[in-house]
Amino acid sequence: MSALTMELDELKQVWQELGRKLDRQHHDEKLRVREERGRRLRSGLRPLVWGQALQMAAGVLLTVWGALFWSAHAPAAHLIAFGLILQGYGIALIGCGAWVQARVAAIDYAAPVLTLQRRLADVRKAYVRGGLSVGLAWWLLWMPVLAAILMSLFGADLYRNAPALFAIGGAVGVAGLLISLGFLHWSRQPQRPRLAKAVEDGVSGVSLRRAQALLEEIERFEREE
Repeated sequence: MSALTMELDELKQVWQELGRKLDRQHHDEKLRVREERGRRLRSGLRPLVWGQALQMAAGVLLTVWGALFWSAHAPAAHLIAFGLILQGYGIALIGCGAWVQARVAAIDYAAPVLTLQRRLADVRKAYVRGGLSVGLAWWLLWMPVLAAILMSLFGADLYRNAPALFAIGGAVGVAGLLISLGFLHWSRQPQRPRLAKAVEDGVSGVSLRRAQALLEEIERFEREE
């Protein structure tokens, strides 16, 4: 009985050691999967980060141009206004880009999938809201930009030479802006989930869609594991 007991104890120890080895292997495999997941997610978001960096650089140039423009045409109130609009839009580009960059920087790529999905949702929200803000502004922004370009290159004052352009362009721009905002509000109604998703996917960018698809793929894999 003593020999049998010793053999059972040894067998138990072997099984325990084997269990510990399997646990370590499973733990190491989970770490490897998380590292690979983080690498793929970080790589997938890199074009978004670069794009926002370019947007911020464009914002800096526009801010400088706007400041130089209005300071060089101080006697003319409308040209000062155009320059300030350009400067303000440049600052908006910088701010929106920095907002998205901060959201991306807050991502912990080793976090659980659900946490990553929430972080990615934050990035997507910042990108969509910022993109819509700076994008819809072009319904009206094209007029001061065109006027500033013509004045800077040719010394032609578009506002004084063609005031009707601003009246008509302003009316069309306001109408277009209101229609765009109305459509966005209409598309996001609860009874139109597919349209809302299609619209949001259309403005969220390729990088974010790929990152979301990757997380959904990983979530399915972990559920089936």
